[in-house]
Amino acid sequence: MRSSIITVLGLVLALNLGAAQAQEPSGKDLVQRLGCHGCHSLDGKGGDRGPSWDGVGQRLGSESIREQIVSPRGLMPNFAHLRPEELNALVQYLSGLKE
Repeated sequence: MRSSIITVLGLVLALNLGAAQAQEPSGKDLVQRLGCHGCHSLDGKGGDRGPSWDGVGQRLGSESIREQIVSPRGLMPNFAHLRPEELNALVQYLSGLKE
């Protein structure tokens, strides 16, 4: 009986961890959801209102990218409303665009 309870608790814990990981935002998914490619291009695809993201991770550090997202200059909308985990995922994604 005790081992059955432990097994059930283990399954519940595993399912909860899986659900938490599934909800973790992806920077690439956020770019799609927020419509960023309407203004920014990557690999020759997207808009030309904003700067290209090709190599943005080489040109700007992660803090500069974060600052531009939450306190943009120019015509870019403000994305300060993003949850911290969304903002972190977006910054990590853009910082990783090195080439």
